[in-house]
Amino acid sequence: MAGILKEDKIVVEDEKEASRLYNKGYFGQPQSGNFLELDIYEALYLLENDRLKIVDEEDQIAKKEDILDRVSKKKFMREYPAYKDMRSRGYVLKEASDPASFRVFPRGGGPGKTPSKYWLCTAREKENFQLEEVLEANKKISNLGKIMLMALVDEEGDVTYYRFSTIDLKGRVEKYCGKKLKGTIYGDKCIINNGFEGLHDKNFYGSKENDSLKLSFYETLYLKERDILELDTDKNSQSLESLESEHSKKEGFSLMNKVYRDLREKGLIPKTGFKYGTEFRAYAGNPEEIHAEYIVQPVEKDHKSRWYEVSRAVRVAHSVKKDFIYGVLEDGKVTYLKIKRETP
Repeated sequence: MAGILKEDKIVVEDEKEASRLYNKGYFGQPQSGNFLELDIYEALYLLENDRLKIVDEEDQIAKKEDILDRVSKKKFMREYPAYKDMRSRGYVLKEASDPASFRVFPRGGGPGKTPSKYWLCTAREKENFQLEEVLEANKKISNLGKIMLMALVDEEGDVTYYRFSTIDLKGRVEKYCGKKLKGTIYGDKCIINNGFEGLHDKNFYGSKENDSLKLSFYETLYLKERDILELDTDKNSQSLESLESEHSKKEGFSLMNKVYRDLREKGLIPKTGFKYGTEFRAYAGNPEEIHAEYIVQPVEKDHKSRWYEVSRAVRVAHSVKKDFIYGVLEDGKVTYLKIKRETP
């Protein structure tokens, strides 16, 4: 028995065949009159797997090209490879409302039997990654109590999946409550020569060097703002104000500094993430006892990039067993977006 191509749907009128397709895979939507209505993707998948023949309304065999004329080619090129791949993995997919392409039901589940597991969004390799759109999509999907999964289709038709989630970062490092310390700025570093043991050993600021403590500029600013650090002004040192003014001219400095401060306020220890290709790596506890759990890249909410940059960052994080995080600054507040490669 064949399905009949009608506009952008395929109708299976044979009651027995319709029942078989729906009961063994939840294909289509049962209609009054005991026939089944398939969407284009369901019909193509069944056609490619020799489970259905398709004819037009004149009872002529419909070619794949005839069917594709009924759907947006741009939409098809990013949605069908994802649909086909997820179906081959044993998942049932149904159309979703914006911002997702499909609702994905767990293996063994389906409409009316189990809730959907993922809401699947789709994109192509050559499209731009637009952070604001991803954040908005994640918010809508999370509000529905679902997991946002992005299916990224490359030029060869292969599909890579990324899971997006906003997370509340929280570390275990308490704020420094010791005595006020005195330091001197040399270049873009601050050197503390005495009394720094608690600051370093319990709160993990700076790095020891020749019986002194060397602070990064982010650390120096943070401690100065909290009135923990008093700066010498000898003839060889540069003032904090002039150094801050000099740094503020550098692209992204204000953004990086705000994310650094927010990580510290949350009890984490930010250190340089240069070796991982990001601004920071972040520890939830003592860096001498644990590995950094996160690599963090500060970005503005309107950040845009190519998808391959996201792919590269996530792959690096995965290879070193860390989570890749965007620290997103919006209206003075920082939101943390975790991106992780997922195998459904």
